[in-house]
Amino acid sequence: MEVKERVEALRDASAAGARIGLTELARSNAWRAKLAEQGALEIVDRVDPTAYLLSVDAMNELLDTINALESELERATLQMMFVADGERERNWESGAELEQGALDYLHRNAEAIQDILSEARDERHQ
Repeated sequence: MEVKERVEALRDASAAGARIGLTELARSNAWRAKLAEQGALEIVDRVDPTAYLLSVDAMNELLDTINALESELERATLQMMFVADGERERNWESGAELEQGALDYLHRNAEAIQDILSEARDERHQ
């Protein structure tokens, strides 16, 4: 089954043929054929849905879909970050240039950094 068909099977899992009760699940293994055919079954306790049972293939496809969506979200998030950061000046320093820039920053902000460290030390000793 293709992913689209599996999604449709999950959507249609509430149909009579795709529902099995907890008792039937425990007492027989006829549900295995339905699971192999449909890829997903809705497990019900009386009439209330309790769980969904997925075949290995359906679960793997679901995980692949989730991974693809997470990757797409990550790409979109990074793109938004770069767009939001577009107005800022880029600093592509490296090596000795980066080291000197960091030291200059620390020297320029030494007093503020010392204040932060002093406050943290005072909080620990209270």
